[in-house]
Amino acid sequence: MPSRLWITLIVAVALIVGSVGIASAIPNANDSSGSRPRTQVLGARISADVPTVPSSSASTTSTSTSTTTTTTTSLPHLSPGPLAQPSPAVPVTFSQTTPAIDRVPTTDKVIFLGIDDGLVRDPAVLTLLQQERVPVTLFLVRGPAHDGLEYFHELQRVGATIQEHTITHPQMKKLGYAAQTHEVCADLGEFTTWFGARPTLFRPPYGEWNENTRAAVHSCGLRALILWRGATNDGRIDIIGGPNFHPGDILLMHFRKDLFQNLKLVFARARAQGYRIVLVNSNP
Repeated sequence: MPSRLWITLIVAVALIVGSVGIASAIPNANDSSGSRPRTQVLGARISADVPTVPSSSASTTSTSTSTTTTTTTSLPHLSPGPLAQPSPAVPVTFSQTTPAIDRVPTTDKVIFLGIDDGLVRDPAVLTLLQQERVPVTLFLVRGPAHDGLEYFHELQRVGATIQEHTITHPQMKKLGYAAQTHEVCADLGEFTTWFGARPTLFRPPYGEWNENTRAAVHSCGLRALILWRGATNDGRIDIIGGPNFHPGDILLMHFRKDLFQNLKLVFARARAQGYRIVLVNSNP
């Protein structure tokens, strides 16, 4: 009897071990580790041999896989801070159809901040803008815009507007008209749903554009291409004709690790030179 009991126990243990091994080899249907990794769309410029998307397929090349219906509710807006100015004293009108502008034609001592892309969403930047209550214009790429909805909704409370910056951040001049139109137009409906307002302005990635870009922007119902007269990098401000600000200067900034440092530098220089900060905006 003892030997039979030992044999029975050995067989039972073997069966249990075998079952565990088989179970561990089967993927868990609830395991998210196999989900498609996020693509960093701003990691590098698109190579020179990018094919032109034919117009017949341009409307079918969208990379969007989200079916979110998130919308902005009526978020309570914070009142502008001392450094902010709601608009220039004299409203600006565009002198041509779909212009490309790097400064706003005004004699007011105001500057305009455009912050691009949206990849790095530093909580310190949000806190700083909430403290200063300064309006900024966000030119967001589709992927980071969707990933950071809550963050950008909070910036909207400070007065930020969300504008268009393409779906995949390509060099626009390397694309044909149909592909450029897709990059500019295809996510406008999503932006309207996510942020409660349709973009009215477009900033071309790398500041590169051609007449196909202008035509694409116009066909989407956007009002202007927004370029820049100055840029910030690593705690440094570079301005054409600098180092001082000039009335109507548009500055290029990015959602990167140095944005907090760059914003503090811009705010300090604006105060020292008697400038206020205005929203880059255009009514539809």
